[in-house]
Amino acid sequence: MKYTMIIGFEDIKASLFMVKKNLMKCFALAFVFFIVGIVTAINNSVDNLYYASTSLYSPISTDYNESVTLTQAVTNYSSLIKSQKVAERAISIMGSTELTYRQVQNMTSYYVSSTGTDITITVVSANPDEAVSVVNAVANAYIEEMRTMTGMDAVQVLTSAMNANLSENGLVSLWKKRIVFFAAGFVVMAFLIFVLELFSDKIRSAEQCFINDDDVIIGILPEVKENHG
Repeated sequence: MKYTMIIGFEDIKASLFMVKKNLMKCFALAFVFFIVGIVTAINNSVDNLYYASTSLYSPISTDYNESVTLTQAVTNYSSLIKSQKVAERAISIMGSTELTYRQVQNMTSYYVSSTGTDITITVVSANPDEAVSVVNAVANAYIEEMRTMTGMDAVQVLTSAMNANLSENGLVSLWKKRIVFFAAGFVVMAFLIFVLELFSDKIRSAEQCFINDDDVIIGILPEVKENHG
């Protein structure tokens, strides 16, 4: 008689039961992963992050061709917002700052509206005052760069950033990462237990066995159905 791997409902049920039976192992590995999460983030900053935004717009001209040209210029050159040239110009506008152009680039993001007439520039920083200062400087630097490249006032400031808002709570973010590590450890152990049990050599049903011609039948056990009457 040979054993064939046919995974059925009973196998899945038994595997889930085995996971339930070994929950302590799952929690043990989860705790180990939790400790790893604490260790890996021990030098990470728990500072809050703040964001500040400045809105720009492309002025609508009474001349259709000029309006199309301005809109195309905004759409085509919006990537300049994160360019080195704009970042360096923004640093020059701010004056006394220890930020490098790469830091300014990493802090900055932007969104162009579907119409191509509005741009929102956002800067994220651990210092709310710095976020406001940088986003306004980047906006003005971009406006000057666009004026230099196109010879037109393609974009203007709609609203300047006046204050910054909380973007991310550092302590909450840190605990979220630790919880993710904990959950990952639990899932890894539960998955290993489930798979090892599911693909084990244990026979749980008659369908998993078949008889060869060389097998000798010693006896047959009849299937007895329980009488609930």
